[in-house]
Amino acid sequence: MCQSATHWLILSGSGGGSGKIEVRSAPQEDAPVVGELPDGLLRVEVPDPATGSWCRILPEELQRLREIGAGKEAWVLVDGKMVRRVGSLSLKDPSGDEDDPEVELDSSILPSWAEAEANCQLLPSEEGEPAEEQLKSLDATVSDEALMHLLRHGYAIVDNALPGELCATLRGELDTLLERGQMWDSQSYSEEEGAVHHDICETTLDFRDARAHAPTFAQIENDQGLLRILRRLPALKGLSMQHLRLQINKGHGGCYTMHTDSGISEPEGAGGAVQVLRATALFYLNEGWEKEHGGELRLYPYPLPPVRIPPVSGRLVLFEPRMVHEVLPNFRKRYCFTLWCANSLTSSAARSTFLDVESMTDFEAASRACMAFRRSSGTLSPQLESVPSPLRSLFLPEVRPLLVRYVFRDCELQSASRSHNEGPQKDFMLQGISRYHQQMKDLNPAWFRLLLELLPSAASKPMRSSDPGRLLSADLVQLVVQHCLWWEPSPDAQAC
Repeated sequence: MCQSATHWLILSGSGGGSGKIEVRSAPQEDAPVVGELPDGLLRVEVPDPATGSWCRILPEELQRLREIGAGKEAWVLVDGKMVRRVGSLSLKDPSGDEDDPEVELDSSILPSWAEAEANCQLLPSEEGEPAEEQLKSLDATVSDEALMHLLRHGYAIVDNALPGELCATLRGELDTLLERGQMWDSQSYSEEEGAVHHDICETTLDFRDARAHAPTFAQIENDQGLLRILRRLPALKGLSMQHLRLQINKGHGGCYTMHTDSGISEPEGAGGAVQVLRATALFYLNEGWEKEHGGELRLYPYPLPPVRIPPVSGRLVLFEPRMVHEVLPNFRKRYCFTLWCANSLTSSAARSTFLDVESMTDFEAASRACMAFRRSSGTLSPQLESVPSPLRSLFLPEVRPLLVRYVFRDCELQSASRSHNEGPQKDFMLQGISRYHQQMKDLNPAWFRLLLELLPSAASKPMRSSDPGRLLSADLVQLVVQHCLWWEPSPDAQAC
């Protein structure tokens, strides 16, 4: 169904500081002003050519912008500067007869990117003493191609990262830790609001006497081999420490809910340093894994479709900590360990360089917060500045967890439900997740929510537009992958 009377407006007045975008109660310059519009992308109607450059805000957009205080009718004047009309909208209704719903965009909505701007050169390898390290095999197995895939797609899979003999030794140490009571039951969120993951036990080397029972893991925690490799990415050149987390899944359907690893530590004393997590490395130790064993890692590298990764022995999976991920139901004892790789910063620097928007539900508000942070730190590219909201949220890796939680909201509820023990804490958690999803629906435009849901399938079955003036969903996915690297630039990192 093509809505030929519906058009796009780019609003660039109030937020840019160049003026106010006034909304009036009728298509007349002397009509009462009923509010002001924020910057962004807006759908409007031009119901009658006689109205000239006046556009009527659609009812669903008006509901979303209810804070402007307009009534049933609200009009905005297109002046070619603060308010620019960039073409008509084609929106195929997914409830109709269309097999493949589609949102078509006018290409002039987005800026022109040069391909070279998305490329990033790896730094030279650092010198080290691999012969003395438990992770010496990584020097040969983590290739340049893997690092570039990590940068562009947010994850990389490295097979045979650990030799079989080392995997067997580490499995033995994990069994010893479990037998000696050196592990705890895994739990979501904080102790007050969380729920226990059934059949999953975890530990660190600082828990009770764990270090004494795991000498090989103690060597790995002090091993600098992985950090040296990851520092070849300019955005990760500040990596200076890592933390080890050990895990056993006992089987019986045990799984781990959808989550991210993002975070910073508490400061060490007044004005002390904090640790900002920048990369996650998951190592698997499961010899003889078969498909029926389950326990796959599922990553959500949005806007690409989810990826299922079997936990085979010796495999390393690297990913950006804000990559939403989960562990699917597991039916055999499953061994793994994680190295969380971090920067060490003063607490004031961490506050200015780490921005957490995962609790927000308004995609435009989250994008504005990220843009303000980048602008203040001098890392905002002019191309990104030119992308209108809410499309801008697609090009901000900080906002990706929000988009994933909306697009895969049913998966999140299912994941949280099946991975936790029954009880009031689980019920409270599920109710909170449902409220979060509903707020996303209420606060974000319907056309954009439809577009978000189309992108993963469009990436799987790309159908490119033959008209250079139009952008299909697949075209937008390609632009995001090419020009939105998973690690946003930081003032102390070399520019990509």
